[in-house]
Amino acid sequence: MKDNETPVSLADGTPISVRAIKPAELDRIVLRCWPERETLDRLFVNQGTIGMAAWEGDKCVAQLHCYQVTASDGKEWWVGTDGPMGANWWTDSDRVFEGWGQWGPSKSELGLSGPVWCHACFHVGRTLDDPEENKARYLGRGIGTALCKESIRWAQEHGHVAVVAPGSPHGVPHFTSWYGHLPWTTYAKLGFRDYPVPLAETSQLPGWAKGEVHEPIASEIKDALRTRPVNEILERLMVLDLENSQPADPGEKQ
Repeated sequence: MKDNETPVSLADGTPISVRAIKPAELDRIVLRCWPERETLDRLFVNQGTIGMAAWEGDKCVAQLHCYQVTASDGKEWWVGTDGPMGANWWTDSDRVFEGWGQWGPSKSELGLSGPVWCHACFHVGRTLDDPEENKARYLGRGIGTALCKESIRWAQEHGHVAVVAPGSPHGVPHFTSWYGHLPWTTYAKLGFRDYPVPLAETSQLPGWAKGEVHEPIASEIKDALRTRPVNEILERLMVLDLENSQPADPGEKQ
């Protein structure tokens, strides 16, 4: 797997390469959101990689956790290669986001059949040796978008029918960073179809959407709700159908 074809660099010109994670690289990657090593070993066997990583030389500076599920015939429930694990947000129900408040489309509505590549969480600036305050060095340089684009390329080259991900609400950067998801607007610019949350489906909200979260996210969500309906601050399911569409180039940095 070659490095990403989209140039990414830091403010000082330092190049950043992006590629699928290999088993031999695990000792250089923060694995906080991944499951135990035994499960990781099975994932490498079953799906080829556990996600994408961005590198500043030999130093891993960002990660995207990925996993594969299978859509049997577009109607039945989907099953992951190892069942629920780590940041795997798929449930045994047909509802995509049942564990987070029972909103979003049912899996059967997506009309997909075959192996589907899923994004769990992005973490830009998460390194083994740097303190949190150095994280800003890696933000706003397009690394998150590059991880996403490399993941799409991986999915295309390995026979997946779609890439599926949760897209965070736009305009709430602290929440987006905390949850580790790209904004749905970024996914849309990459060619993903979004599934907006109907206002009628917002009766069972997660705690963070009701202000039960730490600062500065609580104030950020509260401020957003002053001008936006509650369904606009919920995440959206984002789907890129690799069989019937071509990914777009967003032309922006995330």
